[in-house]
Amino acid sequence: GKRLGKRHVLTQPQGVRGPALHAVLLRTLTNRRYRQQSLASISRTKRECVDPFLGNSPAIRRLEALAKRVLNSESPVLLQGETGSGKGVLANWMHRNGPRAEEAFLDLNCAGLSRELLESELFGHAKGAFTSAVNAKQGLLEVADRGTVFLDEIGDIDLQVQPKLLKVLEDRVFRRVGDVHDKAVDIRLISATHRELLDLVQQQRFREDLYYRVNTVPLRVPPLRERTEDIPLLVQHFLSRSSQDCGRGEVVADKSAMDRLQQYSWPGNIRELRNVLERAVLIAEHNHLTAHHLQFHNSTHTGQLPMRSVTGTLKQMERAYINLVLEDEGGSIERSARRLGIPRSSLYNKMKRFEIPPGTGRIDPD
Repeated sequence: GKRLGKRHVLTQPQGVRGPALHAVLLRTLTNRRYRQQSLASISRTKRECVDPFLGNSPAIRRLEALAKRVLNSESPVLLQGETGSGKGVLANWMHRNGPRAEEAFLDLNCAGLSRELLESELFGHAKGAFTSAVNAKQGLLEVADRGTVFLDEIGDIDLQVQPKLLKVLEDRVFRRVGDVHDKAVDIRLISATHRELLDLVQQQRFREDLYYRVNTVPLRVPPLRERTEDIPLLVQHFLSRSSQDCGRGEVVADKSAMDRLQQYSWPGNIRELRNVLERAVLIAEHNHLTAHHLQFHNSTHTGQLPMRSVTGTLKQMERAYINLVLEDEGGSIERSARRLGIPRSSLYNKMKRFEIPPGTGRIDPD
């Protein structure tokens, strides 16, 4: 049965007999369950209900088979994959198709959150826990009790918060900030990261015991460039949805558009594909998309890195190629290093040796 915790201590009011008190408790619990199920319904409609396995590539079929195999497990799941590859959509699918589907699905992106804000969002706080805590607040874990919690970018969780999350996974209890009593909680954790957590463990930025706990069931979501054969089906899906949103007839992409879409490297993965197509539908005068309607984050790129010159020393060629890759990957060191087949530390060393400025190719400033 469900593990019981010391949530509340109730004193029977004078004049209130057992049956009346029972009715009050039953109404309170019913309202709580109704509120959580309402939250689950809202969360399902907020996140796009997209099939995370749209396509026929071996990579996506492999992911689907593994995800279905662990669907009914209570073990924590770690979704690994690049930004925009569909980790959030997969997490939502696992909740909607699992045994907790009628309960709450709540998600939190941990990237850039301070320790104080992260603790308050996850665990809630007691009244007076800090200056602005004028009222007690329920945290995400408390609201999602019996449901699913999805923590995106779990590698960014503050080191001081990590043991508290481990306690939730190990003992199924947590404590509000500023409180003195533990609360029992029953959640399934799905977490995601585009970073290599084992590297963070070696850098002592992520606890090893928490790593092995959240990594009980690892699922790798492939980047779009590893499943280019799925692009036509994805294009059809996104064009159909965009045309419906715009109140237009069926929009189709011609061969020139499809060829360019399949040649592009997609550093932003499925999210970038969706955005490119939505923009193309908006700017196209007719329901016939050509390559001219497609605008990428760097419009000079069609997926293949141009060879601007075949002259010069090996050092000059290597420097030029690193520059091109950085520009093509939007300045991302992680994606550029992976594409070059070298560790990030080696890429940093080469950039220093070749005097390539940090931030080369970056689209948005930090």
